[in-house]
Amino acid sequence: MLGKGPYSRRIRNARVQATARPPGQILGGPVLGDRPGARLLRHTRRRVPVDIFTPGLVDPVRLNGAYAYLGVSFGHFGHVMAETIHRIVPTRQIEPNPRWLIVAPRGNASDFTGLPSVCRTILALFGIDASNCTVIGTDAIVEELLIVEAGSDLGAGPKEWYLDQLRDHCPLRIDPDARRYPEKVYVSRSGLGYRSGILGEQVLEEALAASGFHNLHAQSLPLAEQFAHYAHAKVLIFAEGSACHGVELFGRGVLGHAILLNRRDQARTPFLPVLKSRARQFDGFLRNPYLGSIVLHPTGGPAPNRGVSVLAFQTLATFLFELGVADIRHVSPLAYLAAAHRDLEEYIATAALNPDKAALNLVDDLRAALEARVEARGTIAPLPPQLTVQERRALRGAGSEGGGPEQLVARFTSG
Repeated sequence: MLGKGPYSRRIRNARVQATARPPGQILGGPVLGDRPGARLLRHTRRRVPVDIFTPGLVDPVRLNGAYAYLGVSFGHFGHVMAETIHRIVPTRQIEPNPRWLIVAPRGNASDFTGLPSVCRTILALFGIDASNCTVIGTDAIVEELLIVEAGSDLGAGPKEWYLDQLRDHCPLRIDPDARRYPEKVYVSRSGLGYRSGILGEQVLEEALAASGFHNLHAQSLPLAEQFAHYAHAKVLIFAEGSACHGVELFGRGVLGHAILLNRRDQARTPFLPVLKSRARQFDGFLRNPYLGSIVLHPTGGPAPNRGVSVLAFQTLATFLFELGVADIRHVSPLAYLAAAHRDLEEYIATAALNPDKAALNLVDDLRAALEARVEARGTIAPLPPQLTVQERRALRGAGSEGGGPEQLVARFTSG
């Protein structure tokens, strides 16, 4: 039955198109149609199909034999973890040792070694390599193709049945020696330099370290070590970013107390369902102001994922203290503000080294955006609290009856 577990189909003479990636969509993959069952099998984000197709196949090759569809290849850690791998465990419940089929961008070599190294490294966790996986960078007609619904997607996170499958069948092996790993971990972005996107983050690192946290830079650790740190931490604070996708192979309740700090101003951050569904306790601090971006997206316009945010440091300090996980209230607002200004100027100077890729006309706006957030004594004014749909409805209703927003929840948090 649709929606009660992974839906699957075996398709004879399946038509598969090599991929391209227009913004927000995937061009290519298996051509499946728009019926309810077919929609479950397509490439989705936030549970909505985002795959599109050309009118017909171009010089298709013929693949004889039976294959299982793995997915679309990516060269970015976060996208591989969020979008490539989530058919593997469900498929193996139907076909334990299939011949996998992965679709690459059009024109790429139809060879496993041609996949991006990060993709090959992650597939190796599942025992998938050149011996059991076929790669196509061209259109194809596949004699028999098993397609199983993906257990998770980018934006909406894991499905309930998938969390159970990961708990019972994921091949991931975590180092069982918890004594080797810190109990409190902050997953930082400061090691990314100007690409961190969080101004003054080093001040937060130093303050958390004084409260017993280990500052972890995920990009500097092997995958197995990343996973072990996450699984054994009693308190795990993530700065919003791709490192959050490092928990995508965990089942329900594997994480202890997970806390997400926003980097962008998003009403629906895609990292919330990834973390919350796997944590025994979850809290989200979504009040850090996003200032803007001067780095251009290849398709034109500022790239939000290459912009910068400033920490609402004093509000965050109160938040963490009330949760009982850290006391960083002693940090001077002016000390943090000075660090934020330094990082902003470094971000601007670095972007200016590539003027063709930077909107330098927006530099003054970016500086002004920071100044606009500064209140008395250097405190950063936080974003308003993120309200639920129910709270927004209550606010509209209260306004018509003389009520006010003080009647609503003042901080986004859930436990």
